[in-house]
Amino acid sequence: MSVSSYDENLIEKLKSWTANTQINIYGPDESARLFEVIADNSKDKPIPLPLIVLSRPNGFTVKNTNKQPLTYDGYRVDQTEEKSMVLNAIPILLEYQLDIYTRYRKDADAYARELIFNIINHPSFEVVIPYYDLNIVHVATLRMEQNVDDNSSVPERLVPGQFTRLTLRLNVDDAYLWHVPQYSNYHINNKLTVVVDDEITEAVDIDDEN
Repeated sequence: MSVSSYDENLIEKLKSWTANTQINIYGPDESARLFEVIADNSKDKPIPLPLIVLSRPNGFTVKNTNKQPLTYDGYRVDQTEEKSMVLNAIPILLEYQLDIYTRYRKDADAYARELIFNIINHPSFEVVIPYYDLNIVHVATLRMEQNVDDNSSVPERLVPGQFTRLTLRLNVDDAYLWHVPQYSNYHINNKLTVVVDDEITEAVDIDDEN
């Protein structure tokens, strides 16, 4: 499972907090081509505010690059007589930037306040590991850095003219790259062949106590 699953579930969480409002939210996949997306949605009209943009500008960090038991021989999640499935994982760190755009400072402060309360009080979100229809649920935790930056003075082609932009920096430090390989189970024949003087004399059942 790739990191985009975390992006998708996180943006859905943000959208659930802003449902039935006029706030436009764009996620990491959209923010990479945000100018095109907004131009398409608005038919080249001025971008409506308020606007919230979640981005992951620095990719992600692999927290441990050494081979560990969990990377190759993790949790056995399913087993039949013929096959076994193992859930392997590599811990990663995801770092996000959440930009709040409004026309007026007081509006940005109000939206930031609501988001901060929600992030602190409801930081968990679920990610489903879908391989082979296992649909295992991993609960990740969203954490917020202490500083909220005012980047209103930074030139931004996205929103021309006067605007307020507050930036929150978030991270998910309990994320993983997931891998679910399948292995065939091998069986040993329970018959032992006895050879005497180069001749096969009998096949003995090794489970037979006699």
